[in-house]
Amino acid sequence: MLLSSKVQLIVIIFASCTLLYCFFKPPTIDSTQWDPTRSCSSNPDDLTTTNQYSYINMNREPIVKTKHSSHVLILTPFKQSVQFIDSYFDNVNKQTYPHHLISLGFLASDSTDGTIEKLKERAEKESHAEEWKRFHSISIFQKDYKYELKSNEDRHAFNVQVQRRIIMAKSRNTLLSAALTEKHEWVLWLDGDVTEYPETLLEELIGMDKDIIVPNCYWHSYNEEEGYDKNNWQETDKSWQLQKTLKPDDVLVEGYPELVTHRKLLIDMRNETNSDLFHTVPLDAVGGTCTLVKAKVHRDGAIFPPFPFQHQVETEGLAKMAKALGYEVWGLPNYIVYHYI
Repeated sequence: MLLSSKVQLIVIIFASCTLLYCFFKPPTIDSTQWDPTRSCSSNPDDLTTTNQYSYINMNREPIVKTKHSSHVLILTPFKQSVQFIDSYFDNVNKQTYPHHLISLGFLASDSTDGTIEKLKERAEKESHAEEWKRFHSISIFQKDYKYELKSNEDRHAFNVQVQRRIIMAKSRNTLLSAALTEKHEWVLWLDGDVTEYPETLLEELIGMDKDIIVPNCYWHSYNEEEGYDKNNWQETDKSWQLQKTLKPDDVLVEGYPELVTHRKLLIDMRNETNSDLFHTVPLDAVGGTCTLVKAKVHRDGAIFPPFPFQHQVETEGLAKMAKALGYEVWGLPNYIVYHYI
């Protein structure tokens, strides 16, 4: 009887301990449901770490490089421009500058003519080019601004210029902020409908080593030739006097009889005092047909203002901002690129 009582006591104690363990034990978690070291990606290569960081010393002095060793970012906004894309890529492909040091960035906006599809098609084709022809990268961004004009001719009408240029400024800033990275040392703004320029354009402009520099942009047919980009100009005494009469938010635009600004245009300086191909003249404003900018100018705050800045917006406003930051702006009156007309 005593033995039986001891056995019963042991069974009761064991059962009590089992119940207490089951009640108070920590909850178990299926390792297939949660893992503190697991990332959200299903790619096994992504499971090695959950945190990534980079360190870039922007205080160090830039390394002196040759004109063939700097990384260039070519940026082009496109809108309803499917007909220009093949010739655009054909021209850029002819550049003698090393292609592995060239990145291309595009912003397609408000396009219903197949511009975006054509850009994707050409980018895919370029990715399969021979290795020495391949660009470092090609990025295509899409951002619509819901800004429409009735026809292509309307874009040059005087009464739409300010609003049109404001939209263009926003598109350029969007493209710049999306595409510019720490590896880029130069930014070439190149219009999609600039149809002819030297195959040595990049090394020649980079070799000038200017903060901002623009070639002279003309148009031509089989028997005619005339200046196209009227946004490359110098201020004059008369233009400064005119600006003293303006309200702070007044915006000036060039090349219209409705508004005489008294500026001296780069297209009027061709072979004026010097016929050397690389003769340079100081400028106060630039257009965007073909404009090379040191990336540090943009990084220091020179953007395309979509608001009046010293009575200018967009590309001319960019030049005004750059000069306000202490940078210099230059033009090449005898170095010609051609725009579609």
